[in-house]
Amino acid sequence: THPIDPEKSEQDFYRQRIHDVMIKHGVGSTEFAKMIKEIEKVTTKATNAICMHCGSAQGKILLDKPTTFKEKKDKGEHKLNPRDIREWLEKIPDEHLIFLGMDYASSRPEWTIMKVLPVPPITVRPSITLDSGDRSEDDLTHKLVDVLRINQRLRENRDAGAPQLIVEDLWELLQYHITTYFDNQTSGIPPARHRSGRPLKTLTQRLKGKEGRFRSNLSGKRVNFCARTVISPDPNLGINEVGVPVVTAKELTVPIRVTSRNREQLRKMILRGPDVHPGVNYVIRNDTSRVRITDRTKFIWSGFRCLNSQCHSGSDDEPYPGMRPDLNSVLPAPNFLPGLELSKKMRRTHLGDFEEEWVVDLDRTLSNLGGEDERGRSLPEDDPRAVIHQRWIWEQSNPDDYLPEHLEVHCPHCGSPATEDEYGDSYRTEVEDRLSTFDRDGNPKPGVVVERHLIDGDVAIFNRQPSLHRMSMMVHEVRVMPGKTFRFNLADCTPYNADFDGDEMNLHVIQSEEARAEAKILMRVQEHIITPRYGGAVIGGIHDHISGAYLLTQGDRILPRNLALEILGSVGWEGELPELVERDGISGYRGADILSLIVPGDFTLSYLSRSGDQVSVEAGNVTGTIDKRGIGAEDGRLLDAVVQTHGTEVGAEFLNRMTKMTIAMCTSLGFTTGIDDEDLPPEAKEEIDEINREASEAVDIELSKYGNDGRRYETRPGRTPLETLEENILQILDSGKAKSGDVAKRYLGEANAAVVMATSGARGSMDNLAMMAGSIGQPKVRGKRLERGYQDRVLSHFPRGVKGAKEKGFVSSSFKRGLEPTEFFMLSVSGRESLVDTAVRTSKSGYMQRRLINAMDDLKVNDDLMRSVRNTADRIIQFEYGEDGVDPARSRKGSPVPIDQVLDAALGGDS
Repeated sequence: THPIDPEKSEQDFYRQRIHDVMIKHGVGSTEFAKMIKEIEKVTTKATNAICMHCGSAQGKILLDKPTTFKEKKDKGEHKLNPRDIREWLEKIPDEHLIFLGMDYASSRPEWTIMKVLPVPPITVRPSITLDSGDRSEDDLTHKLVDVLRINQRLRENRDAGAPQLIVEDLWELLQYHITTYFDNQTSGIPPARHRSGRPLKTLTQRLKGKEGRFRSNLSGKRVNFCARTVISPDPNLGINEVGVPVVTAKELTVPIRVTSRNREQLRKMILRGPDVHPGVNYVIRNDTSRVRITDRTKFIWSGFRCLNSQCHSGSDDEPYPGMRPDLNSVLPAPNFLPGLELSKKMRRTHLGDFEEEWVVDLDRTLSNLGGEDERGRSLPEDDPRAVIHQRWIWEQSNPDDYLPEHLEVHCPHCGSPATEDEYGDSYRTEVEDRLSTFDRDGNPKPGVVVERHLIDGDVAIFNRQPSLHRMSMMVHEVRVMPGKTFRFNLADCTPYNADFDGDEMNLHVIQSEEARAEAKILMRVQEHIITPRYGGAVIGGIHDHISGAYLLTQGDRILPRNLALEILGSVGWEGELPELVERDGISGYRGADILSLIVPGDFTLSYLSRSGDQVSVEAGNVTGTIDKRGIGAEDGRLLDAVVQTHGTEVGAEFLNRMTKMTIAMCTSLGFTTGIDDEDLPPEAKEEIDEINREASEAVDIELSKYGNDGRRYETRPGRTPLETLEENILQILDSGKAKSGDVAKRYLGEANAAVVMATSGARGSMDNLAMMAGSIGQPKVRGKRLERGYQDRVLSHFPRGVKGAKEKGFVSSSFKRGLEPTEFFMLSVSGRESLVDTAVRTSKSGYMQRRLINAMDDLKVNDDLMRSVRNTADRIIQFEYGEDGVDPARSRKGSPVPIDQVLDAALGGDS
């Protein structure tokens, strides 16, 4: 009964609740789904299952996966066939469907039992013809044939009065084929296969997964106007530039509409054709038809057309009177090009003979089109070879006037003869410039579209996969270069997560002017120096940049004048030089002063470098040692301050100069590293051996304190005696490794190249150096010493029950000296853990990111007072974006205002 009104039924109670939820939240809402689940719980808990209409006892419905239904009653259980289930579902009244969450006006439950199977058209399941000439049908067609065949056998057996058992078996086989037609990976049934054993790819497999219709064809598509090749570093390129191979630039094109301003430039490109860079591959007429530029059509589309109907190439027997055979053999009438230069060339025929032919002198023709002779001197204004250039010059300065008579072009084939019109007026036959932006009556018309090669300055999107964040796709300006690889500045490596051990990247050429402008404003590399993740500089110096800056500024270094000028020349410096300094008989410039020349002024900065030096920047003057903490990617305080105070344009210019300057410092001064950098003197090796021996003895002492059972061993809070023992041993061994590293660093010295790289943060660490030169230490698995292996020992080479340093994997050797066999095995165990962990983390994080992206696809920051975050249903997810309303990309490491810098500027010193 109704819990509130005894006059009403429980159905009335839930019907009213469902109606209220539908009105308030809608049918597809979470509240509606919760309401239906609540009704499902109530109905399944019912112990007295009696039909309210006929009063008969209701059995329990069981599903024998995947497709067999049974009804269980007191007398036993029997199988339900699809016909029985459909008849039951048909008897459910329309007014009860609301309790199932269904609307009777649009759907009925019995429709889930299929009586008719829709057959998709041939376009969904096309057949292919093999090389042998045989036809191969699609997987869906194979399944449909199976369905038809079994359906036919079922009908024949039923009509022939076959036993019920045979009919049911065929019925179940038909169900199997229908099930595998929809999903060939249904759990509990064997997949349908080809004769070769390959599983069929049916409907579900075509839709789901990475290779399915949604993710492969709808969310992600193959595109045109893109290229992919291996990447290489080029420190001479700016951060906004990308080096593109010539062979790629000739294949990728940009559509350019011919205008009066660019007409002559495009004419030269068309004349070069598709094989000479920069040339043209296609011309698109105003009726959108495309013409491929070839060795023949390039002369036609770069030239003029005579409108004299009598001007034609004629025939071999009856050539056109006055026709020029030299010109006609290259550019048949009525086509011609003023300024076209021809020369004779001997050609060998297929019979081995030689014959003369006329060929175009491309270089001289291009010079004529530019108004110059072959020596680069300007041609006279009345020289017929320069008429196209002179016409263009006149049009630019006199756009509204008719061309003067001396700039008129006449057909060289027919001479553009004069004719009389019906009024007796005489006029010469007109010629038409195929690239003209005016029609025959002088009215403006749209020029043709020319698909030209990529040239320097074009805008393209550069991408490396996996594209995990915004900076995986950024806009670069093209620089066409020789070679076969894409090249870019090493400062861009961090956002792309790129290295040069065989990585490949994609280049997408933008096709429209609007998209090019939008991409250049929003996506250029300099606009992404500050990352939206934490508000710091993600683009910056790496490796040699950091080593070069460290060498330039370390220890108040003085650079000889010639070295300093060479470094300044690498950045194209044309300003004033810093003050000369003399020290130890050397006259030169302070390295910090050289670096200060490229640092913009008007800001103050103070911080500690990695080596502990105080670095200060005051009005563009730098003091202290610049290392990774100054200019490094993701950690550069100096770089971050330049971008935050002067903007991305100045930041990009500083990065370009800084990278060139630091690379020049490495190459001019000389900086390299080799295996001999890890050489230690004999006394150092003896000292390290003594440290390792003391560590092993200390472990033995700790084991003797523990005894057999550890009852008297002093334990740490929350630890067992055995756990405390292992932690103490690890502490002893790690301390020994640190001492070995200190010894190695002391003997190697600060001038050692490997030490410079580790100290400056360019590459590696002192821990790496200690393992290379000193000793490797204790390998760990899950933060502990090695435990698993043979019974009571890690390897069979050791006695059972011994837990000393060496027996549990301590490696006293260094990589330089070489490892013992047992040490090599122990180290490989810990190395394997990191490899497996990396592979597992990559797949898990990729899956999680994809799920989060799909879940948050419809979230946006609303344009209201608090900048609330809402979804497409206008539901508020956050009242204020990020709970603080700060865009990380415009913040200072997450803070909306740089308090330290504001106080420094206000108080005139360190706050």
